[in-house]
Amino acid sequence: MLSPDFSHITAHIHERALAYDEAVKHTRHAPAPTFLIDGPSGSGKTTLALEIQTHWNSAVKLQVVHMDSLYPGWEGLAQGSATAAAMLAERAEGKDTHWQRYDWNAEAFQEWHSVDAREPLLIEGCGSLFSGSENLSQVRIWLDAETELRKNRALSRQGENFAEHWNQWDAQYVNFVDVHNPRTLATLEVFASE
Repeated sequence: MLSPDFSHITAHIHERALAYDEAVKHTRHAPAPTFLIDGPSGSGKTTLALEIQTHWNSAVKLQVVHMDSLYPGWEGLAQGSATAAAMLAERAEGKDTHWQRYDWNAEAFQEWHSVDAREPLLIEGCGSLFSGSENLSQVRIWLDAETELRKNRALSRQGENFAEHWNQWDAQYVNFVDVHNPRTLATLEVFASE
């Protein structure tokens, strides 16, 4: 369950996206709107991104990039965030951008993916709301939940072996929050509950 309700979230997204489209409609090479979802592990970012995809009612495709695909392993939050920042900087110039998927099982980067500047983009995951992202995106959602709920969700994920890395990852994210203060960059805050 999400509070505020999902209709409020979609209304916020469409309102911001339409305002952006109207503002740049005469600008050559302006990218399509960009949406970011950040928050601590287990807060429901991936679930919210899936909900947004499911309810996306536009003829224009919504591209989705999960930060989990950008981190180069359990110590890679800062590098994943830097990759997202580079992508958004290119996109802001109206250029298509590219990213390489990290395979957690092989512990190596694999195939490349393209992001079309002319299609809306959603990036979700820890580290997507970095200092400066407010100038490179139109919608920024901060998602949070009670610590115990978040930890239970994260540790129950299949195949991620998060239990032995929870403290390691959490320490990186605390540092990221100290540096970037992502919550203050959000255009909408959502508190998730069961």
